[in-house]
Amino acid sequence: MLEIYDTLGYRTSTKEHCLTLYVNGMGFRAIERVTGVNHNTVINWVKQAGAALPKAPESSEIPEVTQVDELETFVGKKNKIWLWTAVNKASAGIIAWVLGDRSAKTFAPLWNIIKCWHCFFYVTDGYCV
Repeated sequence: MLEIYDTLGYRTSTKEHCLTLYVNGMGFRAIERVTGVNHNTVINWVKQAGAALPKAPESSEIPEVTQVDELETFVGKKNKIWLWTAVNKASAGIIAWVLGDRSAKTFAPLWNIIKCWHCFFYVTDGYCV
């Protein structure tokens, strides 16, 4: 008779829950206290998720129209941080980004990346950097 065994480890839903807590600013040890999953396991899951992210766009994927925008969010308790993004208008997904404040100093590394693409058109909300 053939016996079916479940794989060892955590359910996919548990892994997804831990990753959601992490991307929403919760620390590894706090996730461990809340979920009961060892913080080293969560760290490994974050590394695996990072390795699965798409690489930088190939030259054939460089957009004709790039939308550049900034988004304010909080890290921890009342610590403002800005996410600056470059998005291809023709397809879904962020193709470049930087984190920092809402200054030209933070925007500069993103601009140095996207200006090399020689896009036909850049779209912004008009915020003066």
